[in-house]
Amino acid sequence: MLRRIVALALAAAAWRRCHAAEAPLPKIAFLIVAHDDETMESAARLLDAIYDEENLYLVHVDAKYAWPGPMGETMAPFTAGRSNVEWTQLADVRWGRWSMNEPTLWAMGAALRSSVDWEVFINLSGDTWPVLTPGALRRTLRGLKHLNFLTSSPSCETGLRPVGRNEFGDGWHKKQAYPHPMLRDMPTLEAFYGSQWMILSRAFVDYVTDEIDTEGAVANRLREWFVNGTVVVEGVGRVKPHIPDETFFPSVLMASPFREAGVPRPIEVLDDATSGKKVAMKASFYVRMDEHYPWSSAKQRYQSKDLDKKERPWGPYYLGSYDLGDIRDHRALFVRKTSRRVDAAIFDVLPVDDFDDIPATYWPETPVRRRGISKPAPTFPTVKRGAEEGCVRVAESIHCPPAHNLGDDVHAAKRLAAALSNGEL
Repeated sequence: MLRRIVALALAAAAWRRCHAAEAPLPKIAFLIVAHDDETMESAARLLDAIYDEENLYLVHVDAKYAWPGPMGETMAPFTAGRSNVEWTQLADVRWGRWSMNEPTLWAMGAALRSSVDWEVFINLSGDTWPVLTPGALRRTLRGLKHLNFLTSSPSCETGLRPVGRNEFGDGWHKKQAYPHPMLRDMPTLEAFYGSQWMILSRAFVDYVTDEIDTEGAVANRLREWFVNGTVVVEGVGRVKPHIPDETFFPSVLMASPFREAGVPRPIEVLDDATSGKKVAMKASFYVRMDEHYPWSSAKQRYQSKDLDKKERPWGPYYLGSYDLGDIRDHRALFVRKTSRRVDAAIFDVLPVDDFDDIPATYWPETPVRRRGISKPAPTFPTVKRGAEEGCVRVAESIHCPPAHNLGDDVHAAKRLAAALSNGEL
């Protein structure tokens, strides 16, 4: 009996030492953006799903939004009984212009001024949905809070790290859209592509907000260039630098001191917060992109004539219950785009406490379409560009099947993930 009591006491002491050494759960500063009635309604439901009284929540309403009634009544679902929610109607956001970054920069400044001692910054659109419950998300981020995730998957060829301009083939439109270097007097400044939707460390948020107001700093110079500069694009002419929301933050990150230790590998192998197993994280946000292009191997099948204003070859496309298996397999933390008018079943499953609670449902061989929509998925006529065939004309430019010059880190990460899936680690 004495031996058993001693053993239990030693086990209890070891448990206390182990759990005392664990870092506390990180608090999160969230930005949620909305611009119309549809996204305002979905943003309010999103806030309910991710709400934790220890976190900070910042809501930006597009300046163009026409309030259906008194502002206070419209914002009540966000703010009622919640002292940790702040909102503003500040920027007139225009697609492909610098104004896309203004809500994010406002939220970063507001978060840094807040009394909440947060460690991770996450910006979300109203049509985003969480994969994990608030507690499970914080447990997962505990080991990742020093990293900066600025990409979406599975569309990003380099996985969790941004894609450099020079990793695209010579004919690919994303390489043609920017010069190298981005600024002529900064010979090593390469353009990097990522996503507007990000998970950032507090240290990098602090760095960006300081550098953007520091004359001569990369962030300061790039903002000036995106606002007032132009670039010559072959076959198009001289135009404003495009999509700064997808290139400003990744380019600043990869030109910063955070490049060494603050950028995730293409695939991160981590200890799952719930199972304790080694798992491969392949996405922070799960997004389906570019699946109407003729060269795509994964065809998009959800359609929504009520929500999509025009047919287009690129995404993001709406997600639903048929995507759940891939979301689980990628260990994604958020998904976009979602809508109850496209597939409400995904909201019955997510969020979960454990990735293993997500069912392994995948797209069937035959197309599945929303009731009332009988037409097939749109196709786009192909054109030639020089010797390249199977290209698609998009706005003023022509997009051809992409080619990438990927680095060894991408290939090594894929080999590691394959080994992990085979139980070799």
